[in-house]
Amino acid sequence: ERVVHARGTGAHGEFTASADLSDLTIASVFTPGTTTPVFVRFSSVVHGNHSPETLRDPRGFATKFYTQDGNWDLVGNNFPTFFIRDAIKFPDMVHAFKPDPDKNYGTDKTLWDFFQHVPEATRTLTLLFSNEGTPDSYRQMDGSSVHAYKLVNDDGKFVYVKFAWKSLQGVKNHDPKQAESVQGKDFNHMSRDLIENINAGNFPKWDLYLQVLDAG
Repeated sequence: ERVVHARGTGAHGEFTASADLSDLTIASVFTPGTTTPVFVRFSSVVHGNHSPETLRDPRGFATKFYTQDGNWDLVGNNFPTFFIRDAIKFPDMVHAFKPDPDKNYGTDKTLWDFFQHVPEATRTLTLLFSNEGTPDSYRQMDGSSVHAYKLVNDDGKFVYVKFAWKSLQGVKNHDPKQAESVQGKDFNHMSRDLIENINAGNFPKWDLYLQVLDAG
């Protein structure tokens, strides 16, 4: 079982480029009119493989593009910001979210012991403990690249970008009472919703946006 993102489901789809980004990148996947096969894996982050999908948790939104230049992974979550800036803190952050080692269940003791020293996490923690921490479905959820990427154009000039997926189904979340009610009936509600809608021909769609930072 994966240490993080153990609980998930995925779907095949396609990405069609619509905007001319030749001033930013030479990547063929962004050539207007180009359609690229993709696979998207949605997931919860902290909890185990058979955990309820109602639990408060960030949601993974990872997209693999099968481009003519090779495979490209766009790793994302449903929050526009991340908990840490320094990657060396990542193992400690994961341990903070996991169950207390002396009990094997979570008490949030380790969580707040870690995050009281990480002020840059405040915004993302606020989102996690809002209703955005308990989404209604994977279809009605936005996505964002976890980190920034570098795009290089034909002249060798580069920019930094963050990617954002915007759900065309809108965004819908559960409040705590709704999450409790759903969990009592179906702890697979997010996977079931995605699979049943796809099987019914109700294919979910997202627009992909870029936030650009000039490196110069």
